[in-house]
Amino acid sequence: MKIRLAAALIACTLFYALAYAHHSPESHYLVDRLITVTGVVTKFRLINPHARIYFDVTGADGEIQHWFAEGNASAILRRRGWDSDTLQPGDVIEITGNPARDGGHKMDWKLIVTEDGTEYRGGNTVGSERDRLLDDVERRRRARN
Repeated sequence: MKIRLAAALIACTLFYALAYAHHSPESHYLVDRLITVTGVVTKFRLINPHARIYFDVTGADGEIQHWFAEGNASAILRRRGWDSDTLQPGDVIEITGNPARDGGHKMDWKLIVTEDGTEYRGGNTVGSERDRLLDDVERRRRARN
């Protein structure tokens, strides 16, 4: 009986570690760094497991760089008010996020600001964003009462 319990605990621990490693943005992005770039949306896909934004950035040398950013799952973003028309090809965005570990033109986005100043959050949820969302929910709850 003790051997079965020990085996089950070991299996659960290994499964958790593997699941965390697969879902952790740390495997692909430098989570201790933030970068901000400005670009033009070429495609927006509100999909699972991660929404994707494709956009072009003009580099310092004048060359067009094709960038890719991923955010949270579509179900989570939809609950936050996103829809498939939130970003359109041609929209100019300033996007802040964690850069790719491999140095490529990729990021895990945290904040998007459009030309008119509208802010969109929705990168893979981090503590500060979770706290802000909970504060927003609490503020709305108080306003209703």
